[in-house]
Amino acid sequence: MKITAKYVYRMDDITPEMNWNQFWKYIELFKKYGVKPLLGIVPDNQDPELSVQPRNQNFWQIMRDLYAEGAVEFAQHGYHHLLDVGKEGILNGIFGFQPKSEFAGLSYDEQYNKINAGKKILNNEGIYTDVWMAPAHSFDTTTLKVLVDLGFKAITDGIALYPYKINGIIFVPQQLWRPRYFPFGIFTICLHINYLDDHFYHIVESHLKSGAEFISFSEARSYVAGIFGTIANTIFRIMFILARHSIKTIKKG
Repeated sequence: MKITAKYVYRMDDITPEMNWNQFWKYIELFKKYGVKPLLGIVPDNQDPELSVQPRNQNFWQIMRDLYAEGAVEFAQHGYHHLLDVGKEGILNGIFGFQPKSEFAGLSYDEQYNKINAGKKILNNEGIYTDVWMAPAHSFDTTTLKVLVDLGFKAITDGIALYPYKINGIIFVPQQLWRPRYFPFGIFTICLHINYLDDHFYHIVESHLKSGAEFISFSEARSYVAGIFGTIANTIFRIMFILARHSIKTIKKG
């Protein structure tokens, strides 16, 4: 069997107040090429930076309709998306994500109450998912315990080449913020659609029609690393950290 890279697209910050023009533009693009993106829905958006257009009162029905069409999959993207905890999560320090969080550093009960409240909002609107998408890529070991207790099975995050497990939860790595090409591995490309321009749209379309292989998040979950993948993950993490260090050194120079 030929080993090739496989790509997953995810769209973050999906809220009733998002940039709807951009949202539909990318949804139609993914439909055109038969790609099913993972939508990170904020259950109760309180982040003013994510409120870029008037609230769409049909938001939840639109989400249900897209899922019924088989056009999208869902992840729970935090609760309020308020990054008001100045703590580093598991990924923040070593991989360079910003030291801010909605959850990292809070007690078990505080995190449980927030995440469960968000889950209930989604469920009450007919949105069911066992996938977690952390705002700002920030969560800690307590978050993982809460997620397990609330029935979450997978997280879209982590720096690696292949999905891996921690405490029974599958991490499908998210390493890219724009299309890149690799010979092998599972790569998730994160799109913050509120602020993307026309040039970026054409970059994504070129990627979609390039002949690369695209899979859904659900499909990606099945590629949990074996021995080869675990070794590859370790090497990739080291290279990622070294590349980040080199970039910081160049900028300082």
